[in-house]
Amino acid sequence: MRRTLTVLAVSVLALSTALVVPAGAASAAAAGLTVTARFALRNAGGESVTLAGTYRCGPFTGGVPDRGVIDLTVSQSAGGVSINGYGYLEPTVCDGVAHWYAVEVTAVGEQGFRRGAAQWSSSGYVEGDGGLQHGSVPPTLIRIR
Repeated sequence: MRRTLTVLAVSVLALSTALVVPAGAASAAAAGLTVTARFALRNAGGESVTLAGTYRCGPFTGGVPDRGVIDLTVSQSAGGVSINGYGYLEPTVCDGVAHWYAVEVTAVGEQGFRRGAAQWSSSGYVEGDGGLQHGSVPPTLIRIR
């Protein structure tokens, strides 16, 4: 009898929790801004590279954010010289699915990018009816082709 009451109490508690917590709670907790970089291509002359990858944000109603920006940085050390470049992306779709981007990251200074090892990083936010989402990627190894 005592075991039956315990099982019944646990069942009622589990059922009441399922009724109180909305179905979208698990996906809302997992929602946020994520960015990846798949490759970097050196553009003619080395003044810039095209950084390509995916971003994911939302989901927001209609799949569209109100505003947002993702800043992208590529850094490279070559021949004792540090080369830094900057670019940005304004996300236009935030439906919880990964979307491809290709952004030109322009070198600052006289030195251009070279083929070889580099690091990329990002920092950004999007805002919509679901609230503010932000994300960042610390310097991560990438190869400029």
